[in-house]
Amino acid sequence: MQKRYNCGLILLRRSFTFESQIKEISKIFDEIFSSIQSHYESSSSQLIAAATQILHIYSKSTADERRFFLREMCTKYGVDHDALKLAIDAYRKDPSTYRDLNIASRTRYFRFLQAIGNVECGVKSICDLRADVLDFLSSSDLTPFEMNTMRTLEKELRELLTLWFCLSNLQLFRLTWQSPADIVEKVAHSDTVHPVQDLSDMRRRVGAHRRCFLFMHEAMPREPLVVVHVALMNKIADSIQDIIEVDRLDSCESTNDTAIYYSISSTQPGLRGIDLGNLLIKRVVSELQQTAPQINIHSTLSPLPQFRSWLLNSLNEPSTSEKLFDERLIKLCMDCKVFGDEKITEQMRLFLLQQIRKNDFQRYDEIKPVILHLAARYLCEAKQPSSGRAIDPVANFHLRNGAEIYRLNWRGNTSVRGMRSSLGLMVNYRYQMERVSENSAQYVNNKYVAINDRVKSILQP
Repeated sequence: MQKRYNCGLILLRRSFTFESQIKEISKIFDEIFSSIQSHYESSSSQLIAAATQILHIYSKSTADERRFFLREMCTKYGVDHDALKLAIDAYRKDPSTYRDLNIASRTRYFRFLQAIGNVECGVKSICDLRADVLDFLSSSDLTPFEMNTMRTLEKELRELLTLWFCLSNLQLFRLTWQSPADIVEKVAHSDTVHPVQDLSDMRRRVGAHRRCFLFMHEAMPREPLVVVHVALMNKIADSIQDIIEVDRLDSCESTNDTAIYYSISSTQPGLRGIDLGNLLIKRVVSELQQTAPQINIHSTLSPLPQFRSWLLNSLNEPSTSEKLFDERLIKLCMDCKVFGDEKITEQMRLFLLQQIRKNDFQRYDEIKPVILHLAARYLCEAKQPSSGRAIDPVANFHLRNGAEIYRLNWRGNTSVRGMRSSLGLMVNYRYQMERVSENSAQYVNNKYVAINDRVKSILQP
């Protein structure tokens, strides 16, 4: 007979103080995990019943209760270190017991997390659970113990989601104006790169000369996971205004030879760090090669989301700006008439800092070579201290995927958002399919950045 965990139902039916709910949650975990033996499969009725009940309780809990809920699970049902030591000793004597060692090194709650995948809406629940964990990890009030346990839980959840969201489990879907209204609405709300303004804007993005593709998972029906917007053109676009503010592009679709990927957005916070964007771009390239074989150029039109903040930080203190003002930058500043007689590096620094703070595009035009040079250095030379990879998250994404930094575009995005983050600049990352694998390997293994000659000429004026 299937066991009922009545304490969970009591918790839902009665009003408890937070302290009493903590006690009840502890009882639930003790009751469930004490009755679940290691030999049960994740599809067993007992595990599924337990998973269903715990998800029901969790969904009704506050943020503080969820945090305790997860901490309780991680603390009591993490790795059994005594069992792990025995498994290590057994492996040393008999290497054929490596599977037992693998099982012993797992947290005891991992099998329970696996079981959630067999519950109705369980995959979505794991996504949402990881989103909560990521939120908790970003808070500043976690104790060191909580931080360590949450990190372990996040890794376990990420491993499960990476397995579940492999390419063979993902369905490519082309969005049109005739697609189900709820999916169109979700996609419209998901674009964080260039937010959709209204219905007319959304209709334009799925109309002529445009494509909108998304991934869905059979366990999360009608839930877009990651979305890419594409414009079909006859050139590598240099301005987002020419794409999203134009009702219809001039040329005939059958003559378009260029696909511009101008917006890539993830809709599920819990899938952050799961490499779906990379999979989607490569899948869409393959789809376009079949449905629009005349397309032979693939490029993005991308923002530089942290350029202005990086530049302000670099200019704000004389000590941090010292490396910035090398011979290349000093020469460019001296060649700009707007600097006048300000030949001293400190005066140049203060002048530039003043202009960036004002964020006046008319003023930027007067120092265009300087801004472009700084943007090129930001993309090509600014690195994450820990990994040596590009500090710009969009650059890191496309370089890891095998693209090259093709071109910087002046006045590429003159919207308030574009000015605030990127000083109005945009960049093209070009995917030359015959070089993608080599570029990706060079970047991942050697931190080598593929740079087009157009950008190299700006780096070395």
